[in-house]
Amino acid sequence: MDVSANQGDGPLTVIGSSYIDDAGCKSRYLYKYYEPYFIPLRKEKVHLLELGVHTGSSLMTWNDFFLNGVIAGLDLLTPSRKLPSRVRFYKGSQDDFELLSAISKENAPDGWDIIIDDASHIGSLTKASFWHLFVNHLKPGGLYFIEDWGTGYWDDWPDGKSFIKKEPKAPNHFPSHEYGMVGMIKELVDEAGMDAIHKTSTDKPERLTMFDHMVINPGFVMIRKRT
Repeated sequence: MDVSANQGDGPLTVIGSSYIDDAGCKSRYLYKYYEPYFIPLRKEKVHLLELGVHTGSSLMTWNDFFLNGVIAGLDLLTPSRKLPSRVRFYKGSQDDFELLSAISKENAPDGWDIIIDDASHIGSLTKASFWHLFVNHLKPGGLYFIEDWGTGYWDDWPDGKSFIKKEPKAPNHFPSHEYGMVGMIKELVDEAGMDAIHKTSTDKPERLTMFDHMVINPGFVMIRKRT
């Protein structure tokens, strides 16, 4: 499966085009990143949780695409759109572990198949909800998506910082950029490499990674939980 293919005329993109109310990332993500993963699951009873739903347009897209699915969303503000009856919305913060667990137990007692984080884009908050949900409430083999990690490169973002090359004439030699979402994604790279983390080539790792695989794209990360 080519997860980078442009499938702009696919069913998810067609549905989303009638709802998505921005001309930016979400519209591009639908056809470029989500569609290849979601199409094989379309007829399944998918349990999907989205953190950060803004107007509710993406919740309406998931509702129309996954006709047998259970769709839930969380945001600090109530969506401006009237949501379908099958969509369950909860008001709260993405780092409220008690609320996240309650939502999960109510809607996906056996675990979520898909979790999407399009919420704060703040490294500490994204990290908190990721590990709580990934470890405790995502099914083995489940998919976890994180959007817009590039905010970590912005000086005007609460936890961002401009990127500076180590040597201007040597563009392939960069210092480690650990601010905000960028630093959070680099921590996930360490988790993906856990199988290889040991002192010598003959040592065994302390434990295996919890990731089956991870795909990092510009502004977008997908992780499949190990079965």
